[in-house]
Amino acid sequence: MTNRMSQSVCILFLICSLLLTESISAFTSRLDNGITPHSKGQTRKIHSRCFSSPYSGDSSTSENSSIRFLGKGSNAIVRPGVVLIAPADEFHHFMRESAVFIYAMGLDDHDEYVIRGVIIDHPTAFTIGEMMDGEDDSKTAPVYSNLLYRGGDMGGESAFMFHSDEEIAKKADHEMVGTSGIYQGGFEYAASSDFDTNKAKFFFHFMEFTEQELENMLVDSESDGDPWVSVEIPSNMVLSSEYDRGDAWARLRNIVTQHNK
Repeated sequence: MTNRMSQSVCILFLICSLLLTESISAFTSRLDNGITPHSKGQTRKIHSRCFSSPYSGDSSTSENSSIRFLGKGSNAIVRPGVVLIAPADEFHHFMRESAVFIYAMGLDDHDEYVIRGVIIDHPTAFTIGEMMDGEDDSKTAPVYSNLLYRGGDMGGESAFMFHSDEEIAKKADHEMVGTSGIYQGGFEYAASSDFDTNKAKFFFHFMEFTEQELENMLVDSESDGDPWVSVEIPSNMVLSSEYDRGDAWARLRNIVTQHNK
């Protein structure tokens, strides 16, 4: 009986691995997020908490003291650059024990206002180099060895990069995501021998919410007394490749719990 159960688990793991490999086998280096950025002049229900003053934390302080609490449940501030921390009883397959970095808010290809984010602590077993087309001898830059993270349950067959290199952002003429110190894109500049690979992180797929879906998610979580929480965290925490599944969530939950005592 035990042997049969072990065989079943192994077969299930193999099937899941094959499905994951197939779903990310056709990656390119960058994904156009397909969103027209929002305007601060727009008036939408959820925008009543979408904007806060820029973060002015002292970079010389510790990571924990650089984390800024931005509310919870229906009072949570949601805007590009924040991280949403899931409640302990969140049972959505992807968002369970997750920390979601919100990177875009605006109109999608269908002119619907959406909010997009990536789960920062859901690593795959693959590097970006392994999942990109091309010969191995053309992938000599250190950044090709960066781990690939699964950002959510939506998106096509492309990967996208976030980074904190200001020089690359200037060369690529990319704007910062909120006040996070993080930029999207610029892989062609990162694929050089002198790039600091700790400043970049790769994702495929993302989480997407309509305004009403996000509103419902935040409000509904209040009923159990353990709602979604919004925070600002240092860019190196978002971009860290040291996380296993749920690690960032557990760490941030602990910090927020201590903050609220």
